[in-house]
Amino acid sequence: MLNAVFTFYDWLVENTEVMGDGPGHWCPLHITLLVLLIAWIVGSFFLFKKYKNFALKLTTVLCFVMVFFRIFRMALLLISGKQTFVEVLPWHLCHLMSFVFPIFYLFKIKKGFLAILTVTFFGGFLTFLFGDYYYLLTLSFLHIESLLLHFIMPTVVMACIATGYYKVRVKDFWQAFLGIFLIACWSMIGNLLVEDANYLYLMENGLPFDIFAFLNWEYSYLLDYVILVGVIALVSIMPFYIIDKVKMKKEDKSFNIIMNCLRDNEFTS
Repeated sequence: MLNAVFTFYDWLVENTEVMGDGPGHWCPLHITLLVLLIAWIVGSFFLFKKYKNFALKLTTVLCFVMVFFRIFRMALLLISGKQTFVEVLPWHLCHLMSFVFPIFYLFKIKKGFLAILTVTFFGGFLTFLFGDYYYLLTLSFLHIESLLLHFIMPTVVMACIATGYYKVRVKDFWQAFLGIFLIACWSMIGNLLVEDANYLYLMENGLPFDIFAFLNWEYSYLLDYVILVGVIALVSIMPFYIIDKVKMKKEDKSFNIIMNCLRDNEFTS
């Protein structure tokens, strides 16, 4: 039930006791936001491909926006007493990437950037797909800030790829697996430091299913994660693999045309 009146502070710090129970996953809001995100990802790629300078400048602005709102969120949770200093630290994947991506981009660090791009993109997208924004009847400030962040994350990745700021090479995709492993290790530290924590959903299943539940293993959902990561890797690699193959065929065709022209000139002379 929704309380007839809840204060701005209740909304700001997400007082679940007075804000009402939400409809849960796959409600109209969930579906609408997911469709909007997909449409925006596709549209932004073509927009950024055409207006490259605008895209890079926008990415710079969005990096500062991410950092500002994340720091504000952390300070709000700490000052309100909802979380301790250790709890507000960036243990979750997207929380961590909201700082790591801006550091890499603003300081123009290209080494290992593919891992950052991959994790940032799919971290943002999967949170929309499986996220828990809909357990309250009203979106709180914390929800809105998180939605903003998870719209920004795929956007800045699209900007880096569409503008050619970072040239993605298939042979470098091992970096993404290394990045996921390192983030999992980092999140596990948070799970050990914070009581009942479930950062990166390593301690309890964060998916709405567990296809390995028949194993009767407490952590069988980790096998689901492995499959999910494999599917994500395949989806990520395939477009760039196809592009590379097309480029190679074009280069081979151009080379053959040049060689044939040279041979024809030799015969005629």
